[in-house]
Amino acid sequence: MTKKPKDGVGPWAKEKLDALSEYLGFYTKVLKNQGWWCKGTIYVDAFAGPGRSKVRTKPKAAPEVGLFDTEPAPDAEAVEYLKGSPRVALDIDNPFTRYVFIERNPERVAELNALAEEYGDTRRIVVREGDAATELQAILNSGINWKHYRAVVFVDPFGMHIPWSTLEALAKTRAIEVFVNFPLGMAIQRFLVRSGDIRENWRESLDAFFGAPDWWDYAYEERDGLFGAETQKLADSGIRLLEWYRGRLKDAFGHVSDGRLIRNTQGGHLYYLVWAGPNKKGLDGAQHILRKGDRITPKRGRSRKIE
Repeated sequence: MTKKPKDGVGPWAKEKLDALSEYLGFYTKVLKNQGWWCKGTIYVDAFAGPGRSKVRTKPKAAPEVGLFDTEPAPDAEAVEYLKGSPRVALDIDNPFTRYVFIERNPERVAELNALAEEYGDTRRIVVREGDAATELQAILNSGINWKHYRAVVFVDPFGMHIPWSTLEALAKTRAIEVFVNFPLGMAIQRFLVRSGDIRENWRESLDAFFGAPDWWDYAYEERDGLFGAETQKLADSGIRLLEWYRGRLKDAFGHVSDGRLIRNTQGGHLYYLVWAGPNKKGLDGAQHILRKGDRITPKRGRSRKIE
């Protein structure tokens, strides 16, 4: 049921990328002079996409051309481009020791390889073509000594493409932090039909994403109706699910940030950015950055507070 991504990105992507850039700059500055134990820092972009994306905007009406005008009329739509997350990470003041860009689309892989050539010897870049979860597990299995390396993994899928088991595996290193896109409006709510009559394959996707079937208890409840017990979707199901997911991230990683709400141009809720990691200092930096935007506002009695 997840829609295929459109060409380009929405204007709201800038907010997300600005937050990412600010946090990566904070992270590498903190780790820059950590002494003998830290042999390197790694940035992994699990859904790298292209190095630069066109911003999607609504086309404007073309201006009329006067009878005696000698200059061509301006374009009906000014074209704007944003740095994609790979360039954002590559251009921070204190770069990572290594960069790993994962992408399954062959055309985008070609763009990423061209990006690696563009930066040449100034950055150590590896482009991996394939499924994000599979490639992340391959990185974990590659023999990196996590006692001496630290990493940030940016998990920014269009839908529910990263299973909970992958995040658990990253957390077990005790050396990896994650920036996660929780795709509440973009994907999750599309599966949670009001009646509760969810297709079996959708249930399987939700089970894999959340890591347990308990999501049902946060989204639905049984109530007495005119014809007996009936299933109803809770009005605050989205916030309840987000808080539960954050709680699971905290249990796995040790610390978790508030969720920063990203809206579209009409104010609709798209997704939440959430940080999780093993260190309190990382949490402090993430909270400072993510609290600049919209945050979750759980209703009392519905969602447990995550410290």
